[in-house]
Amino acid sequence: MKNSSNELYTSGKYMQNKPTWDVEDSEWKAKMIYELYKKNKLAPKSVTEVGCGAGAILEELSIKDSNIETLDGYDISPQAISLAKQRENNKLKFYNQDFVSGEYAHPDLLLVIDVLEHVDDYYNFLRNLRHKSSFFIFHIPLDLSCRSILKPHILLQQRDTVGHIHYSSEEMVYWFLKDIGFEIIDWHYTKPVTDMIKRITFKRRIKKFLRNISFAINKPLSVKLWGSYSMLILAR
Repeated sequence: MKNSSNELYTSGKYMQNKPTWDVEDSEWKAKMIYELYKKNKLAPKSVTEVGCGAGAILEELSIKDSNIETLDGYDISPQAISLAKQRENNKLKFYNQDFVSGEYAHPDLLLVIDVLEHVDDYYNFLRNLRHKSSFFIFHIPLDLSCRSILKPHILLQQRDTVGHIHYSSEEMVYWFLKDIGFEIIDWHYTKPVTDMIKRITFKRRIKKFLRNISFAINKPLSVKLWGSYSMLILAR
């Protein structure tokens, strides 16, 4: 599948902004993915990730779940796959190919982690994915909030630094997945990435404190007010 946003990832521009391709976030993401499908009694033997980046999520998942027999990662970025190839082993393989437009093996579980917000035509992207797996796990940022609407430079920063070209609320995520025909089995909020960082500024520490209090009192309202949360979704 071709779209005008692909150049950011194929040309190396994205890697200039994100030289590690966010591998530092991979351990906690893999842990959440593992816990979500285990909670729902899934035992995938084959896992594929679309938009796998540097491949660290699949690597971490292979460590957490030794019962997975094959893990395949696909990404249109040659720079990302060059990093991912260093992680390959007899179970873990990576391909600089567009999984959506090709014909590949049908995995038990398909991962789409922080990808949809980067894709021009994400409706068509999802339609093409719909029948390529039995189960799906999505991780989708909820960029739309009272805070981001009042301070639109936050959205512009997301666009300029990490390539987000779509912004969603919780309701919008429900709507577009339902439109395509996905059935949501289970889901939960995930915390902002900045909350995972041990060393943060005093200002961010205060924001984190207030956000955590708000989240403990009323999760949906807190997400709508503050933003920066995401949804981790198991669907079929």
